[in-house]
Amino acid sequence: MLYTTRMPDIYYTVAHRDQKEIDSFKTRYEKFDIARIAPLFLSALGLHVSNIKPSTSWGSSHVIYFISALERKDVLVFRANLGFNKKPEVMMKVEQLICEEVEKRNIPTNKVLYVDISRTLYNFDFQIEECLMGSDIENNFKGTKAEYDEMSFSLGKYIALYSKIQFNKFGMFDENSVQRNVLEGTKNSFFEYITVCLDEDIAYLVSSNVISSLKAQTIRHLFDEYKPIINSVKKGSLVHHDLADHNIFFQGKTITGMFDWEAAVVGDPVLDLASCPTWRTFYPREKILIDGYKSITPLPNHFQEKMNIYRLRTMLWKMVFAIRMNIVTDARKQKFYEALKPFKLT
Repeated sequence: MLYTTRMPDIYYTVAHRDQKEIDSFKTRYEKFDIARIAPLFLSALGLHVSNIKPSTSWGSSHVIYFISALERKDVLVFRANLGFNKKPEVMMKVEQLICEEVEKRNIPTNKVLYVDISRTLYNFDFQIEECLMGSDIENNFKGTKAEYDEMSFSLGKYIALYSKIQFNKFGMFDENSVQRNVLEGTKNSFFEYITVCLDEDIAYLVSSNVISSLKAQTIRHLFDEYKPIINSVKKGSLVHHDLADHNIFFQGKTITGMFDWEAAVVGDPVLDLASCPTWRTFYPREKILIDGYKSITPLPNHFQEKMNIYRLRTMLWKMVFAIRMNIVTDARKQKFYEALKPFKLT
């Protein structure tokens, strides 16, 4: 089963990129010429670069550098691709527009200072953003369960707050509209988005001997059965879609910023609640996350049914990703099997 880059007909960018692009990430730092960074910063922001330090993050598809400049005391973050695709990476601009909307509501997030996806001066796309205060939870949290629970409760509140940011249509953001600084989806219903790449994902898991053909048919029919529930959301909300601890900065027991909005879509906020605990956490998060959400807004009708079907959709693409990246573990398998349990498919 081959995945090809067919924006916006990709469900989850990380999982559904084509293989040539994924393979290019392994040598991205060797192929990127850092000598271009200093003149770029001077022309973009009028800053004179004094130091460049590469990120040690393994999971990004971008090159990421921490930049010091003579005119600023803080360190800035530079993210760029290799210009692998002929089309610009519009999600870099989407991220900037989203962060501006999120920041207006006093929700902690990263601040993007500059984006260039024009491919005029440079043959790649890039962002310049401010560093968040603190450090990411996944690699740096050493606190207590009570402190972690407090952050999980806050995260639930933030999901409820940014879900009040709504757009027209559903799914991934329309690239042409983004060029006009307008955010709107590409699908007429949320079901249309949820089922993007669904057949490909299921077929991939069959070919990888993760599920049987019979079970694959049952899973596919489930989504059709749940279509009225999925489409019960009539107005699409902002969905982060990647609320892993490595995308959340903290200090003490306070979240200082949620970042990496490149997987964001227009959809049902329950998708964030359902997918969030599928990421690795230090302590169980789901109940406290939902409590935080409920402290801001009531749960919708068919809440548990939505949680079940959205979690299953999440684990389908995650298993595909794990196999493609050769990072299948017992823990990832267990999360996949748990997503099947509500439907008695284990």
